[in-house]
Amino acid sequence: MNNLCSKFTDMSEVSKIRKFICSDLQNSNMSDVFNTLWLDMEFKFLEASEKLNKNLFERFLIDYLTIQKNAVIPQKENLLKEFIDFYQKISKFQDKELVIKNIYRYSMYYLRITFAQLKDDDIRKKIKTINALKATDSYPFLMEVFEDFEFAHINRAMLLEILDTVLGFIHERNSKKPSQIALSFAGLSNEINKMLILKDYTPRFVVDKKEIKDPDTINSIVNA
Repeated sequence: MNNLCSKFTDMSEVSKIRKFICSDLQNSNMSDVFNTLWLDMEFKFLEASEKLNKNLFERFLIDYLTIQKNAVIPQKENLLKEFIDFYQKISKFQDKELVIKNIYRYSMYYLRITFAQLKDDDIRKKIKTINALKATDSYPFLMEVFEDFEFAHINRAMLLEILDTVLGFIHERNSKKPSQIALSFAGLSNEINKMLILKDYTPRFVVDKKEIKDPDTINSIVNA
């Protein structure tokens, strides 16, 4: 891995990651995956970054790797090393196209959270409030929640309850001195997981046919 990292010098960490992915996929005869998924993802982030004057793609990659590293936040200067480490490990047991598709899917969650691009008024308002409170450290957790919702592990009511819990945590945290804050979003995730296990709710596979035809997913509540 160190040899791979040493090939990319005098570039931003994001540019180095792009070159690494491009080279790796080309060597695997998967250039189409790079062109149709990775580049499309970066172009979407480029447009979004211009709106906010921020390097959103770098922030997304940090948050995505935070999820993969069980809430350990990677340092910006080590982003290439951390990404290659993650990519090489997961590629041993998962098809590379699926790995890129997973990153792409999470990147879309990230943009929807950042810009609150959701048709559902209640969900959009709660995400907007989280953004207004500048709780960007919640994004890794929120991406995981959106993933659960997308794949019907939780329903709309549970999503709203989770967002209320997140907001409650943010308000509680903002009311305390930094030295008094003991719970992180990683800890909050564990508490919410316990809540979901204990919660009495109807599984998604036991619903009527009308709901199956038009399920609640992140895709179904995104602005057109």
